[in-house]
Amino acid sequence: MSIRTHIPGLLAFWLLMVLFAPPALSSELTLEDCSKCHLIQQKTLLASGGKHASAVTCVDCHPHHLPTDKTTRLDCASCHTDRPHYQLDNCQHCHLDPHQPLMSLRDPLKPAKKECLSCHAEVGQQMAAEPSRHAKLFCNRCHEKHRQIPACLDCHQPHQQSQSADVCQQCHPAHQPLLVAPSGRLPANACRPCHVEEANDLASTTTLHGGINCLYCHKGRHPSTPQCQDCHGLPHTQAIHGKYRDCLECHGDAHNLQ
Repeated sequence: MSIRTHIPGLLAFWLLMVLFAPPALSSELTLEDCSKCHLIQQKTLLASGGKHASAVTCVDCHPHHLPTDKTTRLDCASCHTDRPHYQLDNCQHCHLDPHQPLMSLRDPLKPAKKECLSCHAEVGQQMAAEPSRHAKLFCNRCHEKHRQIPACLDCHQPHQQSQSADVCQQCHPAHQPLLVAPSGRLPANACRPCHVEEANDLASTTTLHGGINCLYCHKGRHPSTPQCQDCHGLPHTQAIHGKYRDCLECHGDAHNLQ
């Protein structure tokens, strides 16, 4: 049998060896090799990759390349292990693109709560301590993007037309909106929408109470009503205080003193 008879078979064998010969191991690849085919991913990493761009390289996450091995991508848990958040399943349910893990957080139509509270545990504790309608919402109902803090007035109507959004949280912490505990100096007109009668009385009185800020007397968690003695002590004789135990028996109303 002549050699010509074997040429077709030899050519076929050589072709199979070329097509299916294992390529060089991924550890021998360089970043320049990766970007020859994956330029978009490299640009994304440089722009928004965070620590995925600065702390690891391509081959740290992609240790192999087809057809040598089908394990072309490691599980996220291979690196991310030291926080409760990393114990959640299916990382890409939220982080759609590992090349921009924070910028690619999923859209607000997909509910998220346990995922968020695994990092923001203190928020969950606050909402559990003070149940409200806010506590029943999914986190991304308000926070459509990571670290985005919406204005209260995006959902809620103001108490009065002139109210600005920054006043809301002086009374209502976002995660505990029913825990009304004003702090600092709150303009009297912020109290007026709920306390119209008291505000009108203070506006018309000629006593010193009319010039005092509401929070000077009403401190701490709302509603709080101080005792007159907290500021005034016992200004009258013992006989008068003995006969009239309640100051308002004579003075009528703290907002409209007689």
